[in-house]
Amino acid sequence: MTARAPLRARPLAALLAALLGIALSTPLAAQTLVSGDLQPKYRLLDDADDGYWGPLEFGQADGLHAPAADVSPYLPARDDEREPRRWLGALVIGAELAVTAGKGLLGHRPETFHVTREHFFGANTLDGGADKAAHFSDYFVISKEFSYIFGRLGYSENDALWMGLVTAMVGGALNEVGDGFSHPGFSYEDIVMDWLGAGYATLLVGTRTDDLLGVRTSHLDGYHHDVFSMDLKLSGLARRFNVNIGPLRYLLFSVTYGTKGYPDGPPAQRQRQVGLEIGLNLEQILKDLGVTRDTWWGYVLRFAGDNVRWPFTAVGFRYDLNHGKWHGPNSGNFP
Repeated sequence: MTARAPLRARPLAALLAALLGIALSTPLAAQTLVSGDLQPKYRLLDDADDGYWGPLEFGQADGLHAPAADVSPYLPARDDEREPRRWLGALVIGAELAVTAGKGLLGHRPETFHVTREHFFGANTLDGGADKAAHFSDYFVISKEFSYIFGRLGYSENDALWMGLVTAMVGGALNEVGDGFSHPGFSYEDIVMDWLGAGYATLLVGTRTDDLLGVRTSHLDGYHHDVFSMDLKLSGLARRFNVNIGPLRYLLFSVTYGTKGYPDGPPAQRQRQVGLEIGLNLEQILKDLGVTRDTWWGYVLRFAGDNVRWPFTAVGFRYDLNHGKWHGPNSGNFP
């Protein structure tokens, strides 16, 4: 709903603050590199050759048999002899859930618990589905980055993935319970999109396909200029086929979603746009420039570059579902 738009930046802001605190508390371990590449190397091999232990283990092999070269960049290398910092892990979880639970009440007059049927991406929904795309992409980022937090705190790869997923899912549910006691109201549709986004992030990181596929969120003025993207990273595709594509490695092919004219514009001006675009892969650019998560400023840059679709960094065509028309080429954000 419209009242939610300013509030949805807060879970990501709290997450970034927690990560920066951890980054400043201890030195970050360097990511293991192979063959001079700035990313772990991936191969199209069978399960046995790739150290894959099956879907119940999220594709991760903990312990002595873990293939270090295949570790996801979002699951930092850890010393197996180091005990997890459980007290700090509990503090991170508690702080996230407390902030999320209270967020829905901030800035709103408390009300009796009530449910709001928002639906999903229909033309007659309040935000045309942009809020649902925001929930999906935000909780994709939250789940992925919390897995990184728990990996940094010394938890095994499987534990870090599970903890990141569950923290995101519980946080999403608590957020909606808080909304239920304020003006927006409880929306099961929001929880569905939160959980889908969190689950998709865990699937990609756990199966080590996060170098190939990804999701980026957007946090501009409400939803009017936001564009949310699901990405195919050409660098990851080239790596799997062992092909040198030169500067094309810095490009993404993306499917996007955004809306125009919602919620207050006249129906003739409302658009639900599904786009196809080519954009800059800021994550790969920062990696090749040597920017890592080993410093606070490097982490801030990588968080922003890896997870946010910035305006004017892509160009493409967008199909307006409301009026059956194509628009473009354009960046999708403005006007």
